[in-house]
Amino acid sequence: MSKRLIRISAKDIYSSLEMLIKIEINAVMDNGNTHFGKLESFTKEHLLIRDTRNHAHLIPLPTLYEIVYDAGSK
Repeated sequence: MSKRLIRISAKDIYSSLEMLIKIEINAVMDNGNTHFGKLESFTKEHLLIRDTRNHAHLIPLPTLYEIVYDAGSK
């Protein structure tokens, strides 16, 4: 049985963001905090995630440790 959770390390995040637009992701920060929500947009400096309470979170890319998402949600 294959695993459905996909992990994208910090060095590969920017190149993978285009395929994750409108997908629910977990953005894991360097300090261990995690933000969950749909990826709405991104730039070279930030990504914008909207959580389940409809709050926007602007996350600086250099502070990300990894992105985790469910491959079944695509």
